[in-house]
Amino acid sequence: MTDETTAAPRGTTMKTVGAWLLLGMLALAFGLSFGLPSDAITCGVEPLAKTYGTNVVDEDFQYEFRAISLTTRIPEDPKMQEMLGLREEVLDAIVERRVLGEIGRRMGLVADLRDAEDLTADGHLIVLGKTWDWLAGQAFNYAAFERNWLPRFGVGERRYLEYQREEVLARTVRDVLASVITVSEAEVRSAYDQRQNQLSLRYARFEAGRFADLVDPSRADLDKYVAEHKDELVKQFESQGTRFLKLPKQIRLRFIEVEKPQPPAVDADKATQQQHATDLAAARAKIDAALAKLQAGEDFRAVARATSEDADTARRGGDYGWVTLEGTGTGLDPVVDEAARKLEVGARSEVVESDEAFYIVKVEGQREGDVPQDEAILDLAEEALARERGKALAKQAAAEALQALKDGATMTQLFRSPDALGGPAAGGIDQLEIPTDPPKAPKPDDKPELRVTGLFSKEKPIPGLGVNPEITKAAWAADPKAEFIDQVFETPDGFILAAVERKETATDEGFAAARAALYRELSEAKAAKVTARYAYHTCLGDKARGDIVPYSERVSRMMTYDTKEAFDEKGNRVLRPYVMCDRVGNRGGMLNLAALTGGGGR
Repeated sequence: MTDETTAAPRGTTMKTVGAWLLLGMLALAFGLSFGLPSDAITCGVEPLAKTYGTNVVDEDFQYEFRAISLTTRIPEDPKMQEMLGLREEVLDAIVERRVLGEIGRRMGLVADLRDAEDLTADGHLIVLGKTWDWLAGQAFNYAAFERNWLPRFGVGERRYLEYQREEVLARTVRDVLASVITVSEAEVRSAYDQRQNQLSLRYARFEAGRFADLVDPSRADLDKYVAEHKDELVKQFESQGTRFLKLPKQIRLRFIEVEKPQPPAVDADKATQQQHATDLAAARAKIDAALAKLQAGEDFRAVARATSEDADTARRGGDYGWVTLEGTGTGLDPVVDEAARKLEVGARSEVVESDEAFYIVKVEGQREGDVPQDEAILDLAEEALARERGKALAKQAAAEALQALKDGATMTQLFRSPDALGGPAAGGIDQLEIPTDPPKAPKPDDKPELRVTGLFSKEKPIPGLGVNPEITKAAWAADPKAEFIDQVFETPDGFILAAVERKETATDEGFAAARAALYRELSEAKAAKVTARYAYHTCLGDKARGDIVPYSERVSRMMTYDTKEAFDEKGNRVLRPYVMCDRVGNRGGMLNLAALTGGGGR
C-alpha cells in the first residue's frame, strides 16, 4: 500500500506562515486601535487580580490612575503618595467598580455600551462614583473627543466605553440602594438643631513655643535636667541618632541686626537726603548702643531681644541655630558669614555692615562629623527644657491676663485686635497704608492676638482650636454677655482665654425653611455609608469564595514604593500592608483628602 500524501513545496509553506503572521499583526493592530477585552492581550505580564472571571491588568490600572488624576488633585510628593496609599486606592477603586457591577447583575440590572455612549455624548465622565461634566456645558464634538479627550486615558474608544459602562452600572446600584434609604423626622430635626445651635468665641492664645523662645537655660540648668531625665534623653538620642551623624562642619550662630534705611533716589531733593542721613545715623547709633551693652558685660541674648530687627531670630535672643559656612553658606547676608569665619567659639564680632544692615555676630559652638552622645544629649536637654519652661511661662501669662480681666480690664485692652486683613485695627480698607518696608521683629512683650473662631456647633471641632471638650462645655454654659469665661484652658500648643462672641439657637421657622435641603443631604450621606459597607462586605465575601483573587506577588511588587516610607530605619513595617477590599466602598478613600478640582461633580 503506497502513501499518497504529498508534501507541499517549501515556498508554499513559507507563504502560508507569512500570511498567518500578517493576519496576526493586523488583528493585533485592530485590537490596539479599537480596544480588546482586558485579558485578551497581556504580552506575558501577570495580571494583578481576577474578579468574577475577568483579569485586572495593567491597562485597567493605568486607565483608572489617569481618570483619577484628571479629577482629583494627587499629591506630587512621592512620599505623600506612599503615605496615602495612592496605588492601593487605584487598585481598590477598580475592584469596587466591579463589585458593584456584580451586585447589579445579581439584582437583574443591566448597562450596555449605548448607556456609556449616551453618557459620553452628554459630556459626562464617572470616576470614583462621581459624575463630572468634562464639557462644561459645551456641545459634544466627536472629533474633539477622539483627538483631545480619549488620548488622556491611554486606551481605545471601545475600552473607554467599557469602563464607563461599568461605572454606569455601579452608579445605578448606588442609586437603587439610595432610593430605599429613609431619614426620620427626628433625625432631620436633630441635625438642624446641632447646626443651628451655634456659637462663636473670641480668644487669645498663649503659645508655649513663643514663650520657649524666651528661655535661656544655663549650663547648670542643663546638667541638672540631664541628671533628672537621663534615661528619657538617651532614648530620644537613639531614636534621632541620624540627626547627629556625619554632619558637615557647623557653627552655632547668633546675631543682632539693625536695618539701614533705603537710600534715596539719586535725584532726590535735599530734604529727603537729609532725612535719610538722619535715619542712617539713628540706625548706627542703635547698633553702637547694643555693642556698648555687650562690652559692658550684658548677655548677648538679652541685648538681641531688645535691639535686633530680624523677625526670625530676635525673640530667640538672636539664635540662628546650627548652620554651615561651606558651600552656599548660611543664607544670611554674606558679611555675616565672613565675620563668623573669623571668630573662635564663644567670641563675638564688632559692628559689621553691608548695604542693607548693621550686624553684631557671635559663634557659640562648633561641631563636625558624628556628635558625641553627651553633646547631643545636651542639645536635646536644651530643647526639652525650653519647651517645659515655655509652657510654664505661657500658663503664667494666661493666669495673669485672666486676673487682669477680673480686675476690670477688657479683652480688647489686653490683646491685639487685628482687622479682617490681619493687620492692626484700622478705619477701613481705604485707610490702609501700603507697606514699603518689611515688618519689624515682634518684641518679647508683644500682646497675644485676639482671634474669632466663627460659628460652630456643639458636636463639631472648634475652628482654629480643634476638638477640646473642656472649652466647648464651658463655652455653652457661659453667659454670652460676659466679657470673658473665668478659666484658663489648655490646648496642645499652649493656653487660651476665651469669651462668647456670638450665640445662635434653632427655631421652628428656621427648621421649616431648611428641612427639604437637609433631608436630601442626610439621605445622600446615609445612602453613601450604607453602599460603602455593603460593597465592602460583598468584596470580603466574594474574595473568601474565590470570586475575587489577588495575585499576591504581582500586587506586592506594585505596592512597593521607591520612597520606602512603609518601613522604619530598622526595617520594621510602620504602614499597614495592602489587603484587597480594605478600601472598597470609600470611593477613593484617602485620595479625597486632597481637594477635588471643579467639574460639576455629582
